Amino acid sequence: MLSDNLGFGELGVYGGGVLRGAPTPRLDQLAGEGLRFTNFNVEVECTPSRSALMTGRHPVRSGTWRAANAGLPGGLAPWEVTIAETLSKAGYDTAMFGKWHLGDSPGRYPTDQGFDHWWGFPFSTDVASHSVQVGFDPKVAKIPHLMEGVRDEPVREVEPYTVDNRPLIDERIAAKSIAYIREHAGSERPFFLFVSWSLVHHPYLPHPDFDGRSGNGAFADTMVEHDYRTGQVLDALEEAGIADDTLVIYASDNGPDSAHYPVVSNSGPYRGYLGSAFEGSVRTPLIVRWPGKVAPGRTTNEIVAMVDLFPTVANAAGARVPGDREFDGVDQGPLLRGEAEGSLREGMLFFSGRTLLAVKWRRFKVFLTGDDPAPRDRAWRRLWAPIMYNVEQDPREEVDITHHNLWLLQPAVRQIYEFLFSVEKEGLILPGGKKPEPSALEIPFQGNDEIERSMSAIKWKVIKQKVREALSFGREE
Repeated sequence: MLSDNLGFGELGVYGGGVLRGAPTPRLDQLAGEGLRFTNFNVEVECTPSRSALMTGRHPVRSGTWRAANAGLPGGLAPWEVTIAETLSKAGYDTAMFGKWHLGDSPGRYPTDQGFDHWWGFPFSTDVASHSVQVGFDPKVAKIPHLMEGVRDEPVREVEPYTVDNRPLIDERIAAKSIAYIREHAGSERPFFLFVSWSLVHHPYLPHPDFDGRSGNGAFADTMVEHDYRTGQVLDALEEAGIADDTLVIYASDNGPDSAHYPVVSNSGPYRGYLGSAFEGSVRTPLIVRWPGKVAPGRTTNEIVAMVDLFPTVANAAGARVPGDREFDGVDQGPLLRGEAEGSLREGMLFFSGRTLLAVKWRRFKVFLTGDDPAPRDRAWRRLWAPIMYNVEQDPREEVDITHHNLWLLQPAVRQIYEFLFSVEKEGLILPGGKKPEPSALEIPFQGNDEIERSMSAIKWKVIKQKVREALSFGREE
Protein backbone atom coordinates (compact mmCIF):
# COMPACT_ATOMS: atom_id res chain seq x y z
CA MET A 1 0.00 0.00 0.00
CA LEU A 2 1.40 3.36 -1.07
CA SER A 3 0.14 6.69 0.21
CA ASP A 4 0.62 9.94 -1.70
CA ASN A 5 2.50 12.98 -0.35
CA LEU A 6 2.31 11.74 3.24
CA GLY A 7 5.11 13.19 5.36
CA PHE A 8 7.38 11.44 7.85
CA GLY A 9 5.68 13.00 10.90
CA GLU A 10 2.04 12.32 10.05
CA LEU A 11 1.34 8.90 11.62
CA GLY A 12 1.03 8.50 15.37
CA VAL A 13 3.99 6.11 15.58
CA TYR A 14 6.10 8.70 13.75
CA GLY A 15 5.19 11.53 16.13
CA GLY A 16 1.92 12.67 14.52
CA GLY A 17 -1.56 11.21 14.91
CA VAL A 18 -3.46 12.87 17.73
CA LEU A 19 -0.80 15.58 17.95
CA ARG A 20 -1.82 16.55 14.42
CA GLY A 21 -5.54 16.34 15.18
CA ALA A 22 -5.85 13.18 13.06
CA PRO A 23 -5.48 9.88 14.99
CA THR A 24 -4.07 6.95 12.97
CA PRO A 25 -4.90 3.88 15.12
CA ARG A 26 -4.89 1.31 12.30
CA LEU A 27 -1.51 2.31 10.87
CA ASP A 28 -0.08 2.56 14.38
CA GLN A 29 -1.35 -0.97 15.02
CA LEU A 30 0.24 -2.17 11.79
CA ALA A 31 3.59 -0.74 12.93
CA GLY A 32 3.27 -2.60 16.23
CA GLU A 33 2.69 -5.83 14.34
CA GLY A 34 5.77 -5.44 12.16
CA LEU A 35 8.97 -3.52 11.51
CA ARG A 36 8.98 0.28 11.41
CA PHE A 37 11.67 2.03 9.39
CA THR A 38 12.86 5.53 10.31
CA ASN A 39 15.43 5.94 7.51
CA PHE A 40 13.46 5.04 4.40
CA ASN A 41 14.63 7.08 1.38
CA VAL A 42 12.46 7.85 -1.63
CA GLU A 43 12.72 10.07 -4.71
CA VAL A 44 11.95 13.79 -4.81
CA GLU A 45 8.66 13.50 -6.75
CA CYS A 46 5.73 11.13 -7.32
CA THR A 47 6.60 9.69 -10.74
CA PRO A 48 10.29 9.01 -9.91
CA SER A 49 9.37 7.24 -6.65
CA ARG A 50 6.78 5.05 -8.34
CA SER A 51 9.25 4.24 -11.09
CA ALA A 52 11.85 3.25 -8.48
CA LEU A 53 9.29 0.98 -6.81
CA MET A 54 8.25 -0.66 -10.07
CA THR A 55 11.74 -1.17 -11.56
CA GLY A 56 14.26 -1.30 -8.68
CA ARG A 57 16.26 1.24 -10.72
CA HIS A 58 17.04 4.90 -10.22
CA PRO A 59 14.38 6.73 -12.25
CA VAL A 60 17.00 8.88 -13.95
CA ARG A 61 17.89 5.68 -15.86
CA SER A 62 14.29 5.19 -16.95
CA GLY A 63 13.26 8.59 -18.30
CA THR A 64 10.86 8.95 -15.37
CA TRP A 65 12.88 11.63 -13.64
CA ARG A 66 10.11 14.23 -13.22
CA ALA A 67 6.39 14.04 -12.48
CA ALA A 68 4.60 12.94 -15.65
CA ASN A 69 2.07 15.43 -17.03
CA ALA A 70 -1.21 14.19 -18.46
CA GLY A 71 -1.32 14.13 -22.25
CA LEU A 72 2.44 14.68 -22.75
CA PRO A 73 5.05 12.07 -23.80
CA GLY A 74 6.56 10.16 -20.94
CA GLY A 75 5.96 7.27 -18.62
CA LEU A 76 7.61 3.94 -18.11
CA ALA A 77 9.09 2.45 -21.29
CA PRO A 78 7.97 -1.09 -22.22
CA TRP A 79 11.69 -2.00 -22.15
CA GLU A 80 11.62 -1.75 -18.36
CA VAL A 81 10.80 -4.86 -16.33
CA THR A 82 8.46 -4.17 -13.42
CA ILE A 83 7.98 -5.97 -10.15
CA ALA A 84 4.54 -7.01 -11.44
CA GLU A 85 6.06 -8.64 -14.52
CA THR A 86 8.64 -10.42 -12.39
CA LEU A 87 6.07 -11.79 -9.94
CA SER A 88 3.73 -12.72 -12.78
CA LYS A 89 6.47 -14.88 -14.29
CA ALA A 90 6.88 -16.50 -10.87
CA GLY A 91 3.23 -17.61 -10.89
CA TYR A 92 1.51 -14.69 -9.17
CA ASP A 93 -1.79 -13.13 -10.08
CA THR A 94 -1.32 -9.35 -10.13
CA ALA A 95 -3.64 -6.39 -9.68
CA MET A 96 -3.42 -2.68 -9.06
CA PHE A 97 -6.05 -0.21 -7.91
CA GLY A 98 -5.44 3.53 -7.79
CA LYS A 99 -2.81 5.98 -8.97
CA TRP A 100 -0.30 4.91 -11.63
CA HIS A 101 1.42 8.16 -12.77
CA LEU A 102 3.82 6.24 -15.01
CA GLY A 103 2.27 6.82 -18.39
CA ASP A 104 -1.16 7.60 -19.86
CA SER A 105 -0.87 6.19 -23.36
CA PRO A 106 -1.25 2.70 -24.85
CA GLY A 107 1.79 0.57 -24.13
CA ARG A 108 2.52 2.37 -20.87
CA TYR A 109 -0.47 1.49 -18.70
CA PRO A 110 -0.22 -0.91 -15.71
CA THR A 111 -1.77 -3.72 -17.77
CA ASP A 112 1.07 -3.29 -20.27
CA GLN A 113 3.59 -3.63 -17.44
CA GLY A 114 2.65 -6.92 -15.77
CA PHE A 115 -0.65 -6.23 -14.01
CA ASP A 116 -3.56 -8.53 -14.84
CA HIS A 117 -6.16 -6.01 -13.60
CA TRP A 118 -6.17 -2.25 -13.05
CA TRP A 119 -8.70 0.37 -12.07
CA GLY A 120 -7.65 3.91 -11.29
CA PHE A 121 -6.06 6.93 -12.90
CA PRO A 122 -2.78 7.20 -14.83
CA PHE A 123 -1.81 10.71 -13.72
CA SER A 124 -1.68 12.76 -10.52
CA THR A 125 -4.67 13.42 -8.27
CA ASP A 126 -4.74 17.19 -8.73
CA VAL A 127 -6.03 16.75 -12.31
CA ALA A 128 -9.48 16.23 -10.79
CA SER A 129 -9.73 20.00 -10.40
CA HIS A 130 -8.47 20.92 -13.88
CA SER A 131 -11.88 21.17 -15.52
CA VAL A 132 -13.14 23.72 -12.96
CA GLN A 133 -10.17 26.05 -13.34
CA VAL A 134 -10.71 29.41 -15.01
CA GLY A 135 -10.10 29.19 -18.74
CA PHE A 136 -9.92 25.39 -18.98
CA ASP A 137 -10.69 24.34 -22.54
CA PRO A 138 -11.36 20.64 -23.31
CA LYS A 139 -10.49 21.36 -26.94
CA VAL A 140 -6.81 21.88 -26.07
CA ALA A 141 -6.41 19.84 -22.87
CA LYS A 142 -7.65 16.31 -22.23
CA ILE A 143 -10.40 15.84 -19.68
CA PRO A 144 -8.92 13.34 -17.20
CA HIS A 145 -10.74 10.03 -16.82
CA LEU A 146 -10.79 7.14 -14.42
CA MET A 147 -9.72 4.06 -16.34
CA GLU A 148 -9.94 0.29 -16.20
CA GLY A 149 -8.22 -2.55 -18.01
CA VAL A 150 -7.14 -6.16 -18.04
CA ARG A 151 -4.00 -7.62 -19.52
CA ASP A 152 -3.90 -8.07 -23.31
CA GLU A 153 -6.97 -5.88 -23.80
CA PRO A 154 -7.29 -2.13 -24.51
CA VAL A 155 -7.69 0.11 -21.47
CA ARG A 156 -11.04 1.87 -21.43
CA GLU A 157 -12.21 5.17 -19.96
CA VAL A 158 -14.75 4.67 -17.17
CA GLU A 159 -15.84 8.21 -16.25
CA PRO A 160 -14.36 11.71 -16.03
CA TYR A 161 -12.22 12.33 -12.94
CA THR A 162 -13.60 15.50 -11.36
CA VAL A 163 -14.01 17.28 -8.03
CA ASP A 164 -17.40 15.55 -7.79
CA ASN A 165 -16.00 12.00 -7.59
CA ARG A 166 -12.61 12.93 -6.10
CA PRO A 167 -13.95 12.41 -2.53
CA LEU A 168 -15.06 8.87 -3.43
CA ILE A 169 -11.85 7.57 -4.99
CA ASP A 170 -10.24 5.86 -2.00
CA GLU A 171 -13.53 4.27 -0.96
CA ARG A 172 -13.57 2.68 -4.42
CA ILE A 173 -9.90 1.68 -4.24
CA ALA A 174 -10.58 -0.02 -0.90
CA ALA A 175 -13.72 -1.75 -2.18
CA LYS A 176 -11.98 -3.12 -5.25
CA SER A 177 -8.98 -4.25 -3.19
CA ILE A 178 -11.24 -6.02 -0.70
CA ALA A 179 -13.17 -7.76 -3.48
CA TYR A 180 -9.91 -8.88 -5.08
CA ILE A 181 -8.63 -10.29 -1.77
CA ARG A 182 -11.84 -12.22 -1.18
CA GLU A 183 -11.81 -13.59 -4.71
CA HIS A 184 -8.18 -14.73 -4.65
CA ALA A 185 -7.76 -15.80 -1.01
CA GLY A 186 -8.71 -19.40 -1.75
CA SER A 187 -6.80 -19.68 -5.01
CA GLU A 188 -3.86 -22.03 -5.41
CA ARG A 189 -1.98 -19.15 -7.05
CA PRO A 190 -0.52 -16.44 -4.80
CA PHE A 191 -1.31 -12.81 -5.58
CA PHE A 192 0.46 -9.46 -5.65
CA LEU A 193 -1.87 -6.52 -4.97
CA PHE A 194 -0.67 -2.92 -5.33
CA VAL A 195 -3.03 -0.59 -3.43
CA SER A 196 -2.05 2.88 -4.63
CA TRP A 197 -4.08 5.39 -2.61
CA SER A 198 -4.98 8.88 -3.83
CA LEU A 199 -4.81 10.26 -0.29
CA VAL A 200 -3.40 12.46 1.10
CA HIS A 201 -2.66 14.31 -2.14
CA HIS A 202 -4.45 17.60 -2.75
CA PRO A 203 -7.17 18.64 -3.44
CA TYR A 204 -8.21 17.78 0.12
CA LEU A 205 -11.78 16.65 -0.45
CA PRO A 206 -12.70 14.01 2.15
CA HIS A 207 -15.39 11.42 1.63
CA PRO A 208 -18.82 12.63 2.88
CA ASP A 209 -18.63 10.12 5.75
CA PHE A 210 -15.41 11.79 6.94
CA ASP A 211 -16.13 15.41 6.13
CA GLY A 212 -15.80 17.21 9.46
CA ARG A 213 -14.91 13.98 11.29
CA SER A 214 -11.63 15.26 12.76
CA GLY A 215 -12.87 18.71 13.70
CA ASN A 216 -9.49 19.94 12.48
CA GLY A 217 -10.13 20.80 8.85
CA ALA A 218 -10.26 19.00 5.51
CA PHE A 219 -6.68 17.76 5.51
CA ALA A 220 -7.05 16.09 8.92
CA ASP A 221 -10.33 14.59 7.72
CA THR A 222 -8.51 12.98 4.78
CA MET A 223 -5.85 11.58 7.15
CA VAL A 224 -8.54 10.00 9.33
CA GLU A 225 -10.13 8.54 6.21
CA HIS A 226 -6.77 7.27 4.92
CA ASP A 227 -6.13 5.42 8.18
CA TYR A 228 -9.60 3.91 8.03
CA ARG A 229 -9.22 2.76 4.42
CA THR A 230 -5.92 1.01 5.11
CA GLY A 231 -7.62 -0.68 8.04
CA GLN A 232 -10.37 -1.93 5.74
CA VAL A 233 -7.81 -3.68 3.53
CA LEU A 234 -6.02 -5.18 6.54
CA ASP A 235 -9.35 -6.41 7.91
CA ALA A 236 -10.07 -8.08 4.56
CA LEU A 237 -6.87 -10.11 4.89
CA GLU A 238 -7.93 -11.24 8.37
CA GLU A 239 -11.46 -12.09 7.29
CA ALA A 240 -10.14 -14.07 4.33
CA GLY A 241 -7.91 -16.08 6.67
CA ILE A 242 -4.66 -15.17 4.88
CA ALA A 243 -3.20 -12.41 7.10
CA ASP A 244 -0.60 -14.78 8.56
CA ASP A 245 0.54 -15.77 5.07
CA THR A 246 0.74 -12.29 3.58
CA LEU A 247 3.63 -9.83 3.39
CA VAL A 248 2.22 -6.32 3.86
CA ILE A 249 4.22 -3.20 3.00
CA TYR A 250 3.01 0.33 3.69
CA ALA A 251 4.95 3.40 2.51
CA SER A 252 4.62 6.91 1.13
CA ASP A 253 5.98 8.01 -2.24
CA ASN A 254 7.45 11.32 -1.03
CA GLY A 255 7.00 14.04 1.54
CA PRO A 256 4.49 16.90 1.49
CA ASP A 257 3.69 19.01 -1.54
CA SER A 258 3.62 22.71 -0.62
CA ALA A 259 0.86 23.55 -3.12
CA HIS A 260 -1.68 24.28 -0.35
CA TYR A 261 0.81 25.53 2.22
CA PRO A 262 0.44 25.83 5.17
CA VAL A 263 -2.28 23.16 5.12
CA VAL A 264 -0.06 20.26 4.13
CA SER A 265 1.25 17.01 5.55
CA ASN A 266 3.89 17.09 8.28
CA SER A 267 7.54 16.05 7.96
CA GLY A 268 8.24 15.66 11.66
CA PRO A 269 11.77 16.81 12.55
CA TYR A 270 12.76 17.39 8.92
CA ARG A 271 12.61 20.29 6.45
CA GLY A 272 11.85 20.25 2.75
CA TYR A 273 8.89 19.74 0.43
CA LEU A 274 8.24 17.75 -2.74
CA GLY A 275 10.95 18.48 -5.31
CA SER A 276 13.69 19.07 -2.76
CA ALA A 277 16.46 16.70 -1.66
CA PHE A 278 16.08 17.74 1.98
CA GLU A 279 14.98 14.98 4.35
CA GLY A 280 11.42 16.28 4.63
CA SER A 281 10.94 15.44 0.96
CA VAL A 282 12.88 12.19 0.64
CA ARG A 283 12.37 10.47 4.03
CA THR A 284 8.94 8.91 4.58
CA PRO A 285 7.28 6.17 6.64
CA LEU A 286 7.82 2.50 5.79
CA ILE A 287 6.15 -0.32 7.70
CA VAL A 288 6.56 -4.03 6.94
CA ARG A 289 4.44 -6.82 8.47
CA TRP A 290 5.33 -10.43 7.68
CA PRO A 291 4.07 -12.88 10.33
CA GLY A 292 6.57 -15.58 11.18
CA LYS A 293 9.33 -13.79 9.26
CA VAL A 294 9.47 -10.25 10.67
CA ALA A 295 9.45 -9.97 14.46
CA PRO A 296 6.71 -7.56 15.61
CA GLY A 297 7.29 -4.30 17.43
CA ARG A 298 10.75 -3.57 16.03
CA THR A 299 12.15 -0.27 14.78
CA THR A 300 15.24 0.25 12.65
CA ASN A 301 17.11 3.37 11.59
CA GLU A 302 19.15 1.50 8.98
CA ILE A 303 19.17 3.19 5.59
CA VAL A 304 16.95 1.60 2.95
CA ALA A 305 15.56 2.97 -0.31
CA MET A 306 12.48 2.72 -2.50
CA VAL A 307 14.52 0.85 -5.13
CA ASP A 308 15.15 -1.88 -2.53
CA LEU A 309 11.50 -2.93 -2.33
CA PHE A 310 11.54 -4.65 -5.76
CA PRO A 311 14.39 -7.12 -5.03
CA THR A 312 13.25 -7.61 -1.43
CA VAL A 313 9.74 -8.61 -2.48
CA ALA A 314 10.92 -10.59 -5.50
CA ASN A 315 13.34 -12.70 -3.47
CA ALA A 316 10.72 -13.23 -0.77
CA ALA A 317 8.42 -14.59 -3.48
CA GLY A 318 11.07 -16.83 -5.01
CA ALA A 319 11.27 -14.69 -8.15
CA ARG A 320 14.36 -13.52 -10.01
CA VAL A 321 15.26 -9.88 -10.50
CA PRO A 322 16.31 -8.90 -14.05
CA GLY A 323 19.95 -9.70 -14.74
CA ASP A 324 20.24 -8.07 -18.14
CA ARG A 325 20.34 -4.41 -17.01
CA GLU A 326 21.83 -2.08 -14.45
CA PHE A 327 19.95 -2.63 -11.20
CA ASP A 328 20.16 -0.34 -8.16
CA GLY A 329 18.01 -2.02 -5.52
CA VAL A 330 19.37 -4.49 -2.98
CA ASP A 331 17.55 -7.30 -1.20
CA GLN A 332 16.88 -6.14 2.37
CA GLY A 333 15.36 -9.49 3.36
CA PRO A 334 18.13 -10.27 5.89
CA LEU A 335 17.44 -6.94 7.64
CA LEU A 336 13.69 -7.64 7.68
CA ARG A 337 14.10 -11.11 9.13
CA GLY A 338 16.66 -10.02 11.73
CA GLU A 339 19.43 -12.07 10.13
CA ALA A 340 21.52 -8.94 9.57
CA GLU A 341 21.97 -6.03 11.94
CA GLY A 342 22.74 -3.52 9.22
CA SER A 343 21.42 -2.48 5.85
CA LEU A 344 23.03 -3.72 2.69
CA ARG A 345 23.33 -0.15 1.40
CA GLU A 346 25.33 2.78 2.71
CA GLY A 347 24.05 5.65 0.62
CA MET A 348 21.69 7.15 -1.91
CA LEU A 349 21.82 9.51 -4.89
CA PHE A 350 19.08 12.12 -5.27
CA PHE A 351 18.35 13.43 -8.77
CA SER A 352 15.83 15.87 -10.19
CA GLY A 353 15.65 15.61 -13.93
CA ARG A 354 19.14 14.56 -14.91
CA THR A 355 20.75 16.85 -12.30
CA LEU A 356 22.34 15.30 -9.21
CA LEU A 357 21.11 17.31 -6.23
CA ALA A 358 22.72 15.50 -3.32
CA VAL A 359 24.47 12.35 -2.14
CA LYS A 360 23.61 10.62 1.11
CA TRP A 361 26.21 8.43 2.80
CA ARG A 362 25.59 6.86 6.20
CA ARG A 363 24.55 9.70 8.53
CA PHE A 364 25.75 12.47 6.22
CA LYS A 365 24.35 14.33 3.22
CA VAL A 366 26.44 16.23 0.66
CA PHE A 367 24.50 18.81 -1.37
CA LEU A 368 25.92 19.63 -4.79
CA THR A 369 23.25 22.24 -5.52
CA GLY A 370 21.89 25.06 -3.41
CA ASP A 371 18.61 23.27 -2.80
CA ASP A 372 15.96 25.32 -1.03
CA PRO A 373 13.71 23.67 1.59
CA ALA A 374 11.32 26.63 1.80
CA PRO A 375 7.67 25.75 1.15
CA ARG A 376 7.09 28.21 -1.68
CA ASP A 377 10.50 28.51 -3.33
CA ARG A 378 11.70 25.23 -4.81
CA ALA A 379 14.74 26.64 -6.56
CA TRP A 380 18.34 25.58 -7.00
CA ARG A 381 21.42 27.75 -7.20
CA ARG A 382 25.05 27.20 -8.08
CA LEU A 383 27.32 26.65 -5.10
CA TRP A 384 30.92 27.73 -4.61
CA ALA A 385 31.53 24.48 -2.72
CA PRO A 386 29.38 21.51 -1.61
CA ILE A 387 27.32 21.88 1.56
CA MET A 388 27.39 19.03 4.07
CA TYR A 389 25.12 18.06 6.96
CA ASN A 390 25.09 15.39 9.65
CA VAL A 391 21.40 14.45 9.37
CA GLU A 392 21.51 12.37 12.54
CA GLN A 393 22.80 15.17 14.76
CA ASP A 394 21.11 17.87 12.70
CA PRO A 395 17.85 16.44 11.25
CA ARG A 396 16.69 19.84 10.00
CA GLU A 397 19.89 20.18 7.95
CA GLU A 398 20.71 23.68 9.19
CA VAL A 399 24.36 23.44 10.27
CA ASP A 400 26.91 23.25 7.46
CA ILE A 401 29.81 21.01 8.57
CA THR A 402 31.79 21.20 5.30
CA HIS A 403 34.82 23.10 6.62
CA HIS A 404 36.05 20.28 8.86
CA ASN A 405 34.66 17.35 6.88
CA LEU A 406 35.94 17.59 3.34
CA TRP A 407 36.90 13.92 3.66
CA LEU A 408 33.19 13.19 3.01
CA LEU A 409 33.76 14.04 -0.63
CA GLN A 410 35.64 10.75 -1.02
CA PRO A 411 32.75 8.35 -0.28
CA ALA A 412 30.32 10.73 -2.03
CA VAL A 413 32.38 10.92 -5.21
CA ARG A 414 32.92 7.16 -5.11
CA GLN A 415 29.14 6.64 -5.26
CA ILE A 416 28.83 9.17 -8.06
CA TYR A 417 31.47 7.59 -10.25
CA GLU A 418 30.24 4.06 -9.70
CA PHE A 419 26.88 5.28 -10.99
CA LEU A 420 28.47 7.19 -13.90
CA PHE A 421 30.31 4.06 -15.03
CA SER A 422 27.03 2.13 -15.06
CA VAL A 423 25.38 4.89 -17.10
CA GLU A 424 28.27 4.89 -19.55
CA LYS A 425 27.82 1.13 -19.93
CA GLU A 426 24.05 1.15 -20.52
CA GLY A 427 22.92 4.71 -21.28
CA LEU A 428 19.68 6.37 -20.21
CA ILE A 429 16.11 6.18 -21.41
CA LEU A 430 15.02 9.72 -22.27
CA PRO A 431 11.46 10.83 -21.36
CA GLY A 432 9.12 9.14 -23.81
CA GLY A 433 11.95 6.98 -25.12
CA LYS A 434 11.80 3.27 -25.81
CA LYS A 435 15.18 1.97 -24.62
CA PRO A 436 18.50 3.20 -23.22
CA GLU A 437 20.67 5.35 -25.44
CA PRO A 438 23.94 7.24 -24.90
CA SER A 439 23.26 10.26 -22.72
CA ALA A 440 24.87 12.39 -20.03
CA LEU A 441 24.00 13.45 -16.49
CA GLU A 442 24.54 16.87 -14.96
CA ILE A 443 26.99 16.58 -12.07
CA PRO A 444 27.52 19.98 -10.42
CA PHE A 445 31.13 21.17 -10.09
CA GLN A 446 32.17 19.02 -13.04
CA GLY A 447 31.66 19.55 -16.75
CA ASN A 448 31.35 16.69 -19.20
CA ASP A 449 35.00 17.05 -20.24
CA GLU A 450 36.16 16.86 -16.64
CA ILE A 451 33.98 13.82 -15.98
CA GLU A 452 35.36 12.10 -19.07
CA ARG A 453 38.96 12.76 -18.04
CA SER A 454 38.29 11.54 -14.51
CA MET A 455 36.60 8.37 -15.72
CA SER A 456 39.45 7.70 -18.16
CA ALA A 457 41.96 8.15 -15.34
CA ILE A 458 40.04 5.73 -13.13
CA LYS A 459 39.84 3.17 -15.92
CA TRP A 460 43.59 3.48 -16.59
CA LYS A 461 44.32 3.06 -12.89
CA VAL A 462 42.24 -0.12 -12.76
CA ILE A 463 43.95 -1.50 -15.88
CA LYS A 464 47.41 -0.83 -14.45
CA GLN A 465 46.44 -2.53 -11.19
CA LYS A 466 45.20 -5.61 -13.05
CA VAL A 467 48.44 -5.73 -15.07
CA ARG A 468 50.51 -5.56 -11.87
CA GLU A 469 48.48 -8.39 -10.37
CA ALA A 470 48.90 -10.51 -13.50
CA LEU A 471 52.67 -9.95 -13.73
CA SER A 472 53.25 -10.62 -10.03
CA PHE A 473 51.15 -13.78 -10.01
CA GLY A 474 53.17 -16.72 -8.70
CA ARG A 475 56.25 -14.67 -7.75
CA GLU A 476 57.83 -15.02 -4.37
CA GLU A 477 58.16 -11.83 -2.38
